[in-house]
Amino acid sequence: MILMTIIPIILTLGPAMIYQAVQFLWGRKTTAFHCIWTYIMMVYVRLVFSVTGIGSVWDIIEKGGLAPTLRLAHINLVPLQSAGLFTYCTNAIMFMPLGFLLPYIWKHYRNPWKTASVGLIFSVLIEAAQLPTSRLADIDDVMMNTLGTFLGYMVWRVIGPHFFNRKEGLRTISLSNWEPVIYIVSACVGTFLLYSWKWFI
Repeated sequence: MILMTIIPIILTLGPAMIYQAVQFLWGRKTTAFHCIWTYIMMVYVRLVFSVTGIGSVWDIIEKGGLAPTLRLAHINLVPLQSAGLFTYCTNAIMFMPLGFLLPYIWKHYRNPWKTASVGLIFSVLIEAAQLPTSRLADIDDVMMNTLGTFLGYMVWRVIGPHFFNRKEGLRTISLSNWEPVIYIVSACVGTFLLYSWKWFI
């Protein structure tokens, strides 16, 4: 059903659009080119949601509340317990685009630790949102996602300034230093609170 595709995208891009509208009303200015790239990043965020299979508040309600949900949750806090190198590699590769896009769109994130921190925040939010599901919330995923963000940054550092610097002045006029964090956190929270695939059954 087409709504199953459209609504998750709206819940992911919508908070970014609302934030931009509020900033415009307050007199903050950016460019259409910058906004387009922020939406490209948020489409990537939506794809990560679809791959990781995050849950929602409706899953918590279905399980009888927060306490039963936490009792039934699958959690691993012991590092390096995942089965196979493939799992580590895929988790790292999945977050490399984030590590590339952050410094590409925002000059404030042309620092490996700031970029890796955003990857860490994003990964922790995903793992937390997986608690109401049958999926494993795993410290290894957080570690590899953060590493992947860092590696994506290193790719940008090596080739970005030389091959992807067209219209940089227009692309990097941001609304605030916290802009990407606000987009990612609001997309995670909005999707967690508002979306349920069961609406479409």
